[in-house]
Amino acid sequence: MRYAVPVNAPDEVAALAAAGAGELYCGYQDSWWTQRYGDHDSASRRQGVANLVTPDDLAHCAEQARTHGLPLWLALNSRYTEPQLDRLVELCRQFEAAGGTGVIASDLGLLWRLRTATDLRRCLSLLAVAQNRTTIAAYLRLDVSRVVFPRFVRPSEARRLLSVVPATEAEVMAFFDKCPWVDGYCRHRHGVTYPPREVPGDMDDAPPLYTFDTTYRTHACLGKACAYLEPYPCAACHLAAFAQAGVGVAKLGGRGRPLDERLLALRFLVAAEACATDDERVALYRKTFAQPCACYYGAATQRRDAIEPVADPPETAGMRVLGSQTSLDVFREALSSVVEAATSVQDPPVLLVPPLDDRNLIRLIQALLALRGRRDCRLVAYVNDLGTLISLARLANDTHIPLSVGAGTLLLRQDDPVEVARALDPAANPPRAVWGPDGEPRVLTYRRPPHALVDHWKRPSLLEPSTQEALRFLLSQ
Repeated sequence: MRYAVPVNAPDEVAALAAAGAGELYCGYQDSWWTQRYGDHDSASRRQGVANLVTPDDLAHCAEQARTHGLPLWLALNSRYTEPQLDRLVELCRQFEAAGGTGVIASDLGLLWRLRTATDLRRCLSLLAVAQNRTTIAAYLRLDVSRVVFPRFVRPSEARRLLSVVPATEAEVMAFFDKCPWVDGYCRHRHGVTYPPREVPGDMDDAPPLYTFDTTYRTHACLGKACAYLEPYPCAACHLAAFAQAGVGVAKLGGRGRPLDERLLALRFLVAAEACATDDERVALYRKTFAQPCACYYGAATQRRDAIEPVADPPETAGMRVLGSQTSLDVFREALSSVVEAATSVQDPPVLLVPPLDDRNLIRLIQALLALRGRRDCRLVAYVNDLGTLISLARLANDTHIPLSVGAGTLLLRQDDPVEVARALDPAANPPRAVWGPDGEPRVLTYRRPPHALVDHWKRPSLLEPSTQEALRFLLSQ
């Protein structure tokens, strides 16, 4: 099992290589981007020290990685508008010229554009929620060669998926960054800045730190005092099973964490791999981190089987939405009754479909096929993974099945309009004491976002021109 570790600066490469890193990945957010879109997470889902910020840094990091025999991947794992894609394609060309290995992405438009723009390898981000074979097969047609499985995919499921696509590399999360809003479920909820840590009481003389949305109310990770966020979630006891299933890479999260924390986690995983039993790994964990074991994939893992929409699309006003915040068991039980109730063309029920595994996608298709020939009903389905979107779009092309299909919030590039309005209101963003990006005391002070960022927030869209081309290509066969 190779360990993929985040790197925040070129001078970290040697230490990470010596500690056992098998490959590296980084973020990038330069002045071109921040001047237009601010310093929030729209480029690669991290801020500040989690990103390289100049072309020289990016090139130097690639050079250092090459010197130590390590691949270097660039994380571009958000959703983008067409002007942003123009910039990111050029960035990928520069990264390739500097010796970079590949790009971690899930945006359909970006993957489509990269097919003819660069020979960089493509890794499918876990934000794509690749949980069924149709989803994986679709992304493989966009020249993806590696898939990061969502955190709720177990070793047995990974084995089954990889048996269908045996030439595909696979990756799983192994440390850091576990949250109930994991994977694709956090993409449409993530806020515009990081939550503060504890700060000294006297901050009157602290320098200002200008940012957007200083209330942090848009940040789902805050929860209730972050009680559910474990500092060191660990998958050491599960990596052998994933390796036997065909997974070759274990990824450490924590991009932006201090180097000593990433080194501690990496050295622990390397040492844990040599342990003979899980009991030995648990003991090593407690000795290393001075706390009880926090398991990444154990019984405490929360499966996010259905999502709550950020806002109902205008077309669904007054319609019934099924599936919001429900488990798949409840979802399956209710599915037949919803199909049976689809008796009104004027006021059709709306089905909100969570990302599905293969078994449940087949069940959904079978239920919808029962509508064939029904002229007295109509059903609207909003789906949240690419494989389900493709499967149901093909069903909807059957003129005898009364089905309309749209994209759910996990596939949309959109922000909650209520939270956007709050972020644009200076009165809702008073100055407050926080830690700065380097751990220093600062005072957050509101700065109005630039026009390009406001426009980005206010234009939810799945169908950017490049994305439309990608979808037409994927639906053509």
